[in-house]
Amino acid sequence: MGDSIIVFVEGDPQRAALQFQRMTPADQNRTFWVKSVPEAIDMLDNYRERLDIVSLAYNLNGEEYNHPSREDCGLEVVRWLERRSSSDYSHVRFVVHSWDRAGVKMTSRLRAHGYRAILKEFGS
Repeated sequence: MGDSIIVFVEGDPQRAALQFQRMTPADQNRTFWVKSVPEAIDMLDNYRERLDIVSLAYNLNGEEYNHPSREDCGLEVVRWLERRSSSDYSHVRFVVHSWDRAGVKMTSRLRAHGYRAILKEFGS
């Protein structure tokens, strides 16, 4: 099993850069920034054993509002996880970094399905 990794799912390059700057050098070296739902699911599926922290945003496509049913928002990643066994991800800490109600919804749904998830406003 290799080194553990952090997956930072964020569609906004400025927010990704800001988060990267706030990390320790050790965490910077093990962080993968992904910008889309397909990239996030690929990381969750193919690097499951190496995952340590997965930080999820709701808005991934640069739009201010995304309807929850859209397949290009962070909630789609949550829906994908809901179809999996949380025991496969029991070692992973999920952090939903969001300022709005969508983050609360994502965190609640992850917890309801047995995932270790916290809501943390971006930048805090």
